[in-house]
Amino acid sequence: MSNDVLRIGLVGVGGVCDAVHYPGFSRIPGVEIAGICEPSDALRAARKAEWGIDACYAELGEMLAEVKPDAVAIATPNVYHRELILQALEAGCHVMCEKPLGMDYAETRLIYEAAKGSGLRHMTAFTYRFVPALNYIRHLVHSGELGQIRHARFQRLQDWGERSIGWRQYKDQAGSGELGDMGIHRIDFAEDLLGPIVSLCASSKQLVPRDLTPDDDSCRPQDVEDWIAWIVDFAGGTTGVFEMGKLSKGFGPEGDHDQAELNGTEGSVVYRLHAPHEILFGRRGAPYEVRPVPEEFLKRAHSPRDPNEGEPVRTFRYDQAWEFVSAIREGRDCRPSFYHGMRAQAVADAILQAAEERRWVDVPEVSA
Repeated sequence: MSNDVLRIGLVGVGGVCDAVHYPGFSRIPGVEIAGICEPSDALRAARKAEWGIDACYAELGEMLAEVKPDAVAIATPNVYHRELILQALEAGCHVMCEKPLGMDYAETRLIYEAAKGSGLRHMTAFTYRFVPALNYIRHLVHSGELGQIRHARFQRLQDWGERSIGWRQYKDQAGSGELGDMGIHRIDFAEDLLGPIVSLCASSKQLVPRDLTPDDDSCRPQDVEDWIAWIVDFAGGTTGVFEMGKLSKGFGPEGDHDQAELNGTEGSVVYRLHAPHEILFGRRGAPYEVRPVPEEFLKRAHSPRDPNEGEPVRTFRYDQAWEFVSAIREGRDCRPSFYHGMRAQAVADAILQAAEERRWVDVPEVSA
């Protein structure tokens, strides 16, 4: 692995960048956050003062021309992803981009083809792939300890209230609602665990208008779903059930709920986001018991992150930056790459079609 300093540009420095990208890259030896790009004057000034980064720009083109970063991490509203990714690739930058990668499958396919043709590293920010509990469950599934997986359940339940949630509630800025926000993460890690989804049916609802801001000002009503559920068949024979909601109270300690359960012929496991360093494990005929995640699965190999540092529900996400940097230094594909973002979007588009047409839909084959 090269010891050269890798210079990163951060594009869009709102909440996700502050919580995940900036602290993740900041912990990696030999990585310099060389510049930031943010159109909001107030937020750009705040991050400049907070992070001590002088190279701050409102336009990506200006940052690319003056800073010349080796790579960028993009965390903007979804509608801007394609334009920003293509600009960065044209400038010779490796790119990590938040999910969903594009507004629909057709756009995501174009993004993937451009990245593949560039020869540069590309990564979709599916951060839940790095949860220690899911790292361990992946091992249990692939090692055969659970036997054949017959059933799987995936839920992400939150109650965000009934006021506006900004750009995420508009189809022309987000592409979809709860599906693109939380559901697409579960599509990705479900396929990572269980293989490709081949067919599905779905239902979705827009439950409230969200036509008032948190400050009681009027705003454009939402036009995307805030609840969605789907049933799938995986290629390997597993049946999966998914449910995501923005107005659904969960039983986690913070009043939300993020859980996955896999039932196999030899045993079952449960992942719970609020307990990322443990799983529930049960053999056939025996109750669930808490099983700690073994040390080798608490972080990615050679990651500088200390699993005992900070709040574990947040800090596992820093390994995402480590994977991106490691893939660049080692000259290998990122996991997950833009291919996985494209693959998940194909499933998401099929879910929206199935919900609209109220029927089973086959997921088209997605080639690399």
